[in-house]
Amino acid sequence: MKRDYISDIDRLGKHLADLRATLTGQAGDAAESAATYIAPKARQFARQFQKEGYGLGKAARRNPSATTGAIVGVMVLGAAVAWLLSASGGEKDD
Repeated sequence: MKRDYISDIDRLGKHLADLRATLTGQAGDAAESAATYIAPKARQFARQFQKEGYGLGKAARRNPSATTGAIVGVMVLGAAVAWLLSASGGEKDD
């Protein structure tokens, strides 16, 4: 009983390619749905920030140490989000 290992390997390779294509499509769909959720929230935040900008400027002048803390917090949050996004998109195919 001799088995044809080459055809088995070819079949497994095709299955892996199909699985990779399916997973890539699902990842693209997830990214698209996340973008459609985040974009309106970002526009709403920008409008609100535009409305409250003058009040924020006055508060920043009155409380410089609180302003520094808020800026550092936003920078850390931005770095964390950037790190998460780069870690999820930075995986290389071998």
